[in-house]
Amino acid sequence: MVTHQCNLNCTYCYESYKSDKQMPLELAKSLVEKEFEFVATQNQFKEIVFDFIGGEPLVCFAMIAELAEWMWSISRPVPYVLFATTNGTLLDNDRKAWFEKHKHQFCLGLSLDGPLETQEINRRGSFSKIDLNFFQQLWPEQGVKMTLSRETLPTLAEDVIYLQELGFEASFNPAVGIDWTEQDADIYEQQLDLLAKYYMDQDGSVTPAHAFTLDFAPLLPENYKPHKYCGTGTNMVTYDVDSNAYPCHMFTPIVLGENRSEDIKRFDFYAPEGLIDDMCRECPLIMMCPTCYGLNYKFRNDIALRDPATCRMFKRQILVAHRYQLDLLTRNGIPTSSEDLSKAKVLINANDILENAIMTFSHK
Repeated sequence: MVTHQCNLNCTYCYESYKSDKQMPLELAKSLVEKEFEFVATQNQFKEIVFDFIGGEPLVCFAMIAELAEWMWSISRPVPYVLFATTNGTLLDNDRKAWFEKHKHQFCLGLSLDGPLETQEINRRGSFSKIDLNFFQQLWPEQGVKMTLSRETLPTLAEDVIYLQELGFEASFNPAVGIDWTEQDADIYEQQLDLLAKYYMDQDGSVTPAHAFTLDFAPLLPENYKPHKYCGTGTNMVTYDVDSNAYPCHMFTPIVLGENRSEDIKRFDFYAPEGLIDDMCRECPLIMMCPTCYGLNYKFRNDIALRDPATCRMFKRQILVAHRYQLDLLTRNGIPTSSEDLSKAKVLINANDILENAIMTFSHK
């Protein structure tokens, strides 16, 4: 984490403890060396992804650029990737020239919620400062990360289509910390159905958003096994601006505050069974259900206690994705290829399990 500072004030931001703190360059260098030395001795890691985060990481562009050029000047023992997600508003001509020069060595991902009207609702005053062509030309495969607020939910389909017709791939998630209601979930399902129709009408010329490409094989009983949703505390580490290490960004003081961040030393992220709460343990969707252990702790004081609001929204997403994939497979009649037949079998077998999960398991 290079900075606790951000130049925007997004309506749904979960970073409750922003400040002007920044990581010194020499400290960043020492942490990079530490990780190279560690990973070089570990068989389970094939490369390192260095993700520069904040706040808004490009507040510290000068430090990041100097660090990156120092890293490139020295032979390293393992392959590595440099990445940062940005709101895109701090890229002046000099900075864009630097990233263009190093586009094959450093990747930027854009966080953008949609066209002008949508962006102004969530991130007022930012849209005109973003050069969309710059991101689309340099990293066309990277896509755009969208966050949905209650106010922008009713235009989700329109917003995604806007970005995809500009040439971006789009991924989206409902914001955390919002008490999404069943009425919100109804709107979400309606918007997803509109998107599903759009993708069907495009006949394969537009890549569907990730929400529509879910793998349903994990729903089948033979594929169940306790698992972690992400690499928090096992495959990743976040170093804060003062070099203190945390399981991931969501456990750092900018999210939890200083005192609560110290409590995380007692958590065991190597024991998947301990990361599932009793309400969810028997739910068939557990193998597909998204969760964030850090935000579980922030909002519910328990890393295993999942968000019932997220559950409401995800159930609608999974229903639409299931319908879409079946429609896609059968639009030209009964599947005949072995690959399509295998997919159809998974979707058909998952149908009853999915319906039972939707009807039986619900958070109160």
